[in-house]
Amino acid sequence: MSYLRARLFRGLAALSIAVASACASSDSASSDDGSYDPGGPWGGGEESSGTGNGAPFVSSGAGGAIGGGDGAGGAAAVEEDVNIPAPGGAPDPYTRFAHLCGEGCTPGGNPSECSSPAGSSGTGTPAQVLHCQLALVDGDAIPRCGPAGRFGAGGPCHRGTDCASGLGCAAVDAEGGVCRQYCCGNVESCAPGTYCDERPMAESVIEGSHPVSIPVCVPAVNCELLNDSACPADQTCTIVREDGTTSCVVPGVGRADEACPCAPGFVCSMLTNQCKQLCRIDGSARDCGTGAKCQGGSSAYPPGFGVCVSAR
Repeated sequence: MSYLRARLFRGLAALSIAVASACASSDSASSDDGSYDPGGPWGGGEESSGTGNGAPFVSSGAGGAIGGGDGAGGAAAVEEDVNIPAPGGAPDPYTRFAHLCGEGCTPGGNPSECSSPAGSSGTGTPAQVLHCQLALVDGDAIPRCGPAGRFGAGGPCHRGTDCASGLGCAAVDAEGGVCRQYCCGNVESCAPGTYCDERPMAESVIEGSHPVSIPVCVPAVNCELLNDSACPADQTCTIVREDGTTSCVVPGVGRADEACPCAPGFVCSMLTNQCKQLCRIDGSARDCGTGAKCQGGSSAYPPGFGVCVSAR
């Protein structure tokens, strides 16, 4: 038994020596071919200068090595994405009322959203004309396909089903409303002489629930900027469309470089959603104060008007 045990111990010792020798050879080969150099600045040879086939900073994935190369050196691979995503952009000012129109078909949008695939009722008779309209459901405006009413823009209504295709019913008083074009998509889709704004949904007012706002095209008042004499006491004259159309609106509180809606004497920039101070460019008045000047020359402003910019 002692003899067998001695031979077993000698065999195990020889096996251990062989394994150690193999590991040493592997380490030497790895160091010799340059695939892994723990002393390199990016864990894999020379630092990339941006002219090779790799970028200084790359996302993880196949071949994702920080220091250039083709990613063969696995120890140098980045295990997480170093390209930090940019924050979400500002909301599109041209679709700023879309949130009032719910999810589903688009009121005032493409009529094909509510058309039947075959274009008929399936019984040999023409299909009923449907259009997407906002309906009052549990206190919210919900888009759904329904039959078009008989009243055109400007006609009387009590609910959206009274209005023709593409029109909603905006409240005028506690007893009724008027059919107005929806502007759930691009606010500049309104007909000339009108502009997109929020109005209470007639159903919500007539039924005595809390007023629910819907976006519709309303007639513009041709008022003069920086002169509110043509407006009701609680409204101010401002630019309401990108072509320079003006109208009386309920003012906000935003002043220069603050968020819209804007205070009297200021206009909302569609690009930045910030308020800019209105001014006259005739030079007779110092609307902008010291260190600033009045800059016009854009079709977005009526003739003779602009906004204050730095004079530096």
